[in-house]
Amino acid sequence: MGAAPKLPGGPWFTGARIRIQVPQPLQYTLSSTYRGTPKAFYGPGVPLIRNDLLGALREAGVDNFELFDAVVKDPVTGQELHDYKAFNVLGLVAAADMDKSRRAPINPDSEMIDVFFDSLVIDPSKSQGLLMFRLAQSVNAIIVHEQVKQAVEKRGIPGMVFYKPEDWSG
Repeated sequence: MGAAPKLPGGPWFTGARIRIQVPQPLQYTLSSTYRGTPKAFYGPGVPLIRNDLLGALREAGVDNFELFDAVVKDPVTGQELHDYKAFNVLGLVAAADMDKSRRAPINPDSEMIDVFFDSLVIDPSKSQGLLMFRLAQSVNAIIVHEQVKQAVEKRGIPGMVFYKPEDWSG
């Protein structure tokens, strides 16, 4: 992705509903140097989700998100893609088992928001029954339940990569 919309604040990482006025449709521009097939999901910044991936999330039972109209423009061809939405995950959950997870040496004293993990252990009892949420200890991470992964894989959506928590680093 090239240019993404610039909006005030960082409400897309809070797990809360967006309370600012969001211009619609949000305008995105693909990179002029990457000529592959557009991805199903772009993030960070203001996350962007394609309709087929959105359908898989819904099929899996995920409903804790809000959507905003978006248009993605290819600067080389001029084509506009209308099958995307700006995507806000609702739910910020402190589900990392901090005693069993292994932290990266970057910012080792952090406990919330910007923890870097070499290996993550999720405590399922803390997930609040959500099938998808942002991890409170590292808000750039979106955690999904196995049934969400299976729904996405069943649809054969290309380019989606899932990591087991213990294999995730970030």
